[in-house]
Amino acid sequence: MWLRRAALVLWRPREAFEPLREDSVEAAGDRQDVVVGLAFAGGVAGALATAGQTLEDLDALEVLVWIFVSGLAYGFIGYWVLGWGLSYVVPRLGGSGSRRQTRHVLAYSLAPLVFAIPAWLIFEPLVIPLAAWSLGLLLVGLRVVYGWSYGRAAAGVVLAVVWLGALAVGVWGVLALLGGGLE
Repeated sequence: MWLRRAALVLWRPREAFEPLREDSVEAAGDRQDVVVGLAFAGGVAGALATAGQTLEDLDALEVLVWIFVSGLAYGFIGYWVLGWGLSYVVPRLGGSGSRRQTRHVLAYSLAPLVFAIPAWLIFEPLVIPLAAWSLGLLLVGLRVVYGWSYGRAAAGVVLAVVWLGALAVGVWGVLALLGGGLE
């Protein structure tokens, strides 16, 4: 059922996001496997988007291993860090629900990134429209799950990115002070 909703989010996102309003432990547990898969797909897309020249000197097996390991790392970091930033902002804009619910909305919005590998193999910049599609789905998901306007949903995403950016700059500054400067 939840796997079908992950596919449904691509063409009828409202219908796919509405069941995410149910935030019971049982409902969250039922959709957890799909959430992990979508986070991994997002991680693979992020890894491919930032690979640059890294993959040029690798053979086919090394490329597959690199994509798998990098996809896991990017997916884990993206799901938890971006999800944490978003779940920090959502209640401050009037959203109710758990942090898990917000992370699940984020994960379901990553569904278009399932097509990142074929898009990347055809023409690398094709990953960009998939990322834009995911961003649009995140706005729809926040709107549907929390009953927000598109403006409030966009403000939530922007504030989460700004907050995480400020946090990263702060951590970088502290590390620079402690380490005598980072090169």
